[in-house]
Amino acid sequence: MSDKFVHVWHGDILPMQPEEQNYYLFLNQIEQEKAASFIRPELQQKYIKTRGVLRQVLGSYLNIKPQKISIQIAEYGKPFIEGGELFFNLSHAGNKLVLAVSNLGEVGIDLEQYKLRHNLIGLVKKCFSGLEQDYWLGLPESQKVIQFYRFWVRKEAFVKAVGRGIAVGLNQCEVNPHDLSHFLTIPVSYGLVDEWKILEVQLDKEDICAMVVKDREYKYKQIELK
Repeated sequence: MSDKFVHVWHGDILPMQPEEQNYYLFLNQIEQEKAASFIRPELQQKYIKTRGVLRQVLGSYLNIKPQKISIQIAEYGKPFIEGGELFFNLSHAGNKLVLAVSNLGEVGIDLEQYKLRHNLIGLVKKCFSGLEQDYWLGLPESQKVIQFYRFWVRKEAFVKAVGRGIAVGLNQCEVNPHDLSHFLTIPVSYGLVDEWKILEVQLDKEDICAMVVKDREYKYKQIELK
């Protein structure tokens, strides 16, 4: 893994095909016990498929059996692999999952599925900076929902990349309204704003997805899960 890369795997979670039933075997004992705790079969299958895909994909990079990969949890809940050679982040919405894998450094990815929403103003006031609020409020009504999601996934991807979640303060991660590939401000404890880059991940038209990584040279590829 000498060349720096960022790969985004994406696909549907359900239904699981007959040949995919072995995903259960990819889970470790703790995950198998958690899978058994689900009462609703659909939720159980979603958990097994999501965790199985994660382990299968990571195993393909590390040349390790999926169930043998040691996934640890950082202080604030972000999963990671010990050793610091491979980084990943997972997001899912509805029946779709996305998984970012990189040897570049910490990565965050967030997926939302577009649906009409009313009364977004409360979230905007809480999670958008003053500049972002002014920009959003000035948009035509027909653009407000989609633009809300585009800002939202960028903010979520950043706080997932740095491993702190929304505790960072989404309003402290200010996206440039005129260049959605960059932030204007981030909390000072996470470095300079120019050190981070936003990539919009193109999926189906109802999927809004963004990834945040360090702003360095890397090879990018999207891979559809089969």
